[in-house]
Amino acid sequence: MMYTAFKHAHMLFAVFTLLLSIAYLGMAWTTTPAGKSTLVYVLTRIFGGIAALTGLVVTFVGPWQHMLYPYIGLMLYVVHGVCIGFAKRNTDPAKAGSRRVLLVLQLAMLLALTGLMGAKPF
Repeated sequence: MMYTAFKHAHMLFAVFTLLLSIAYLGMAWTTTPAGKSTLVYVLTRIFGGIAALTGLVVTFVGPWQHMLYPYIGLMLYVVHGVCIGFAKRNTDPAKAGSRRVLLVLQLAMLLALTGLMGAKPF
């Protein structure tokens, strides 16, 4: 029962993180990000952290210790955090291209690795 609750919580927070990341990309794409983008960024990081913690619980409670999913999740959390963090700090309008590259990279990683984890080929 505990495993099922944490597994569903992990999936819920992972989906929230993905949706908020898409919203943040839309807000931060312009050269002057919207005022609410900071709130969306903070919520993205909070939900991503909760997804990571519940993923660790699922890993240690469930049958996932000897599979690649925890490592994929860790890689996803780190790449997402680094890219979205640098994109948030890069507010110079002259460097909008590098911010957009980072935003697209973090979203592409989120979508690709989420699809990989959802497909469960391992």
